[in-house]
Amino acid sequence: MKFEVKTDLTKQDFQNYYQLNQKVHAPAVFMVNKYGGIAGVILAVVLTIAILVYRLWTSKGVMILYCIFMVLLIALPFVNRWLLNRMYEASRGALKAEYRFGDSGVESTTETSKNMYTWFAFCELYHSGVYYYLYVDKAHSIVLPERCFTQGDPAAFGPFIAEKTGLEVKEIK
Repeated sequence: MKFEVKTDLTKQDFQNYYQLNQKVHAPAVFMVNKYGGIAGVILAVVLTIAILVYRLWTSKGVMILYCIFMVLLIALPFVNRWLLNRMYEASRGALKAEYRFGDSGVESTTETSKNMYTWFAFCELYHSGVYYYLYVDKAHSIVLPERCFTQGDPAAFGPFIAEKTGLEVKEIK
C-alpha cells in the first residue's frame, strides 16, 4: 500500500505541533530550538542576576526582585506567543510539502528541497487523532494532518508506518 500526503500547514497545525513538542520533548526542544534556546538563556541570566542581587541587597532588594520575577512570570505567555509566531513565519517554506510513502522510505519534496528518509531514520511516531507526527530526532518531525492525505486511508496509515519502521505509534490525547 502506498500513501501520498500534500501538506500546507496552517498556523493552528503549527501550534498543535508546538504544544505536542512541549508535552513530549520539552527539555530537548527548549534547548535545541534557537528561539526557545534564547528564551532559556535569558531566563537563566535573569535568575542568576536575581540570586546575586538578593545576596547583596536588604529586604528592599527582595521586594524589587519579587516584582521583577512577577513581571517575567506574567510576560512569559506573551513571549511564548511571540516566539511561536516568529518560528511559524521562519518555517513558511517548509510548511508546504509533498510526501510519498513507499516500500523503501519517505520521499519529501518542498519548494526548495527534495529528501529521502529511509524507514530506520525515524525514532518516534505519534498520532493525536487528526495528526501523525513522524520524528527523525527530538526536535524535528514530519507533521501529517489526516485531512491532507491524497492517496491511502489515514486510518490505515498508523499500522503501515508501524510495520515499516518497527516502531509503535503512540496515541496522544
